[in-house]
Amino acid sequence: MRNDVRLSIDVRERKKRSILEEIIRFGRSNRQLGLYLFIYYWYAQHHEAVDFKRLWRFYNNIANHVVHENTVRKQLQLLQNKGLIEIRNNRIYPKVKDLEAVIDLFDFKRSRAGKRGALKRLRRTLRLRLHPESEQLEIPKPLEYYVRRVLSIASGLIREGKKWEALDLIAHTLLPLRENGVLWLWRKDEFIYYEPKTKPSVRCVRFRVLAEVLRKLGFEEGIMVDHVKGHKYVKDIIHKLFSKGNLSWPWSRSIFYSLKKYKLADEGRNYIIEFFWRNNMLKLVLMDYYGNTLAIYEKEWQGSPPEPLTNKTCYKTVVVGKQHIYEPNEGNYFRW
Repeated sequence: MRNDVRLSIDVRERKKRSILEEIIRFGRSNRQLGLYLFIYYWYAQHHEAVDFKRLWRFYNNIANHVVHENTVRKQLQLLQNKGLIEIRNNRIYPKVKDLEAVIDLFDFKRSRAGKRGALKRLRRTLRLRLHPESEQLEIPKPLEYYVRRVLSIASGLIREGKKWEALDLIAHTLLPLRENGVLWLWRKDEFIYYEPKTKPSVRCVRFRVLAEVLRKLGFEEGIMVDHVKGHKYVKDIIHKLFSKGNLSWPWSRSIFYSLKKYKLADEGRNYIIEFFWRNNMLKLVLMDYYGNTLAIYEKEWQGSPPEPLTNKTCYKTVVVGKQHIYEPNEGNYFRW
């Protein structure tokens, strides 16, 4: 048994050394990238930020000689200016954890063809080794096409001043909302929504990449129910885009389920949530399972509010971090 444990530890150590060697190799083509990858690696491996001294020692491996600490501080300042890291109490956190989005910010001292090959190997190496539990699958071309199409249409709607129409389209495609679902809250990388047809009725998903996309499109975190104002307009878009008749809506939200299958989205956390509607003001209170308040959100709203407040002034329930799928109905068309 003792030998088996020692062997298991040795295997893990060899894997760590292999990852670090890979990071050093790419860091010697671009030192900023090497720093960022080590910050990313340390956070993924240990679930904590790396301290400056440890980062400086690793940078010496990239440089292949001992450098002045100010050399590393200058590189960190450049990474901070790009919005890629956050420095707090002499510890460095990765702010953007999507390698696909980050890598293209760096140039390599090599040919363009060599750069493409290097990036491909790097992405695959780090994604597989840092997250071995997530099987890396090629995203099917039809799925990629519909994601690009949705984002293209949404961007066009925003340029036309149809902000809530754009959000409603995204809510029913890149999130798993049914036709009568309401996206109530966006908090960090989580989206909480209500669906009257399902029990439990309030659910939560995590989709960090979508949160970044929404920020780029000009949206802000908080109560998101304004999207229902654009729902009538979006109905025609959904039917034209998918052309499946009464199955157009299931097909639209199947985009989210497919993205989740390919590890781009995930289950959310469980919460307790309380909805209030008083004096033309919407209020959400988000709590953990012990009843501790995590956040309070408020928003002015004229007229009757969306479900579950259409016929009541308050509603308290559990938020479940798992999506509802009724396999007999939906299994046939949730395929790409």
